[in-house]
Amino acid sequence: MKISYGKGFIDVNINKDYDLYQLKIDSAPLSGKEILERLDNEPIYSENLTYFIKHARKILFIVPDITRKSGLQIFIKDLIEKIETFKKEFSIIFATGTHRKVTDEEKKWILTEEVYNKYKHLLIDHDPDNMDNLVYFGKTKNGTPILLNKAYLEHDTIIPIASVSYHYFAGFGGGRKMILPGIAARKSALNNHKLVLDERNMRKHPLATTGNLKQNPVNDDIVEAVMIARRGKFFFTINTILNDKGEIIDLTCGDLFMSHIEATERLKKYTMITANKKYDTIIVSCGGYPKDINMVQAQKSLDRVIPIAANNANIIFFAECVDGYGNNYFEEFFDITTSEEMFKTLIKDYQINRQTAYSLKIKTENYNVFLYSNFSESDCKRMGFIKINSIEEINNIINNANNIAIVPDAYNVFFNTD
Repeated sequence: MKISYGKGFIDVNINKDYDLYQLKIDSAPLSGKEILERLDNEPIYSENLTYFIKHARKILFIVPDITRKSGLQIFIKDLIEKIETFKKEFSIIFATGTHRKVTDEEKKWILTEEVYNKYKHLLIDHDPDNMDNLVYFGKTKNGTPILLNKAYLEHDTIIPIASVSYHYFAGFGGGRKMILPGIAARKSALNNHKLVLDERNMRKHPLATTGNLKQNPVNDDIVEAVMIARRGKFFFTINTILNDKGEIIDLTCGDLFMSHIEATERLKKYTMITANKKYDTIIVSCGGYPKDINMVQAQKSLDRVIPIAANNANIIFFAECVDGYGNNYFEEFFDITTSEEMFKTLIKDYQINRQTAYSLKIKTENYNVFLYSNFSESDCKRMGFIKINSIEEINNIINNANNIAIVPDAYNVFFNTD
């Protein structure tokens, strides 16, 4: 069986019975023309795209960085041409949040080389630590300072474009997250993300989970922040839903919040899989690049399969991680050897990707997670993984398994175990 790994595949021979949990999305991908038609004909709680373009003074596109596909390559050229027919000014900002800066080659991959070469003078890089380029809009009841890239202030019409995907503590990505943390200050993201911690009960907040927006403290804080900062702004959001090839099979558009909620419901219909049992052995892949570009991103796919893992299960995890850990705070937090001590440190000195390390450490403490990746043996051990050096080692684990599940594109799967 071919398992996605980076930009290629690893051949794994499984000589035992197994349950395959692979999405089968039969919906045909949308063409650029069909997408533009939907943007004009199917807005949710909103006027259509043409209305917003006609009435805009200056348009700001907010697009994902390299860690997230959106499918915008399919329609961004046509969308820009539509804006130019109305002779409107526009800019494009990359919603890197607290991630590293997007490289020129990555910008070409995100936007297409043609769009990059023609409009690179209109591209904006976001730096969450450059206070000279951030504007203060107030703060939420939880004390999150609303500091956004000044480009947000300088444009009256905001068009976020992102795929809607599962997020392991904000519930879902896309939509409102393109603004905070997407183009927000590090301190804004930090304060918001800290709400994942239930300090009173010394645990991760039980409602800050994958696929949940209701009473999710992280999501509620983001929504409040955007509501405070939206005065005088006009939003037209484009939420895409992708298949495993990165093609757009569905989308919603219009109101920033209502169109996003509708997209999350549609995503569940496409991706929810019912599992009636738990497994002692699970083979899991993120689904390849860029979902396994680094461990900060890859661990999200490991999180997806925990609902079907039996106590002390063996999990064979394929994640290339060509960019290594992905973040210094994440990497350095593994100097602390237990999740309990990590939590105590987080309460005193919270950093965004420290929480990610804490979340991963809980999993490697409770399950036997075997990692096939670019990481060295010492780095694997440091995170709590058991390094796999060869396919033969995988066969030895499989030979001792009683029941096996394979999840070849875990990033896009949502398990229903009720």
